[in-house]
Amino acid sequence: MIPTLAIALLLAAAGSQDAGAPFRLAPGDYRWQEFSVRHVPMEVDSHFDVLSGNPKVHLELMPEHEFRLFERGQEHETMAVTPDGRDGGFRRIIDSRGKYAIVIENARDSGSATVRLHIRTNLNPGADVAETLSPRRRLAVIGLSFAFFFATVAWSGRKLFRAMRHG
Repeated sequence: MIPTLAIALLLAAAGSQDAGAPFRLAPGDYRWQEFSVRHVPMEVDSHFDVLSGNPKVHLELMPEHEFRLFERGQEHETMAVTPDGRDGGFRRIIDSRGKYAIVIENARDSGSATVRLHIRTNLNPGADVAETLSPRRRLAVIGLSFAFFFATVAWSGRKLFRAMRHG
């Protein structure tokens, strides 16, 4: 198979989002895009839409050595996979340098499908995600805030009462 999404990968490497040109997948056919991870961690966000045809398409992310097994029709492991359907996607953080492949595959028992694939990478995952404290830490912060508040009120009240008695 010849990778048909090279332009999408070049744009994705820069962190941009690419709508990708629609392409046709015959029953049992697949397309793949290989890419290298040089800076870790890196987030890969990929999504597909079936524009027409049978909705038995899925998307997989795998390391290069697993992709070579996939190509030979052998059992392989994936890092992320979507169920067969009309659309799907995944977001995965890769924390090991190396070569990887995103594969989009049409099931053998389905008809042809016209598909659009979106790939986006982010070299700074988590930077755009707001973090929250765990419930235990939240409770600790609230407790300490109340304790500080009441200690301040008690200290100020004590000073005011003393001033009022002597004044």
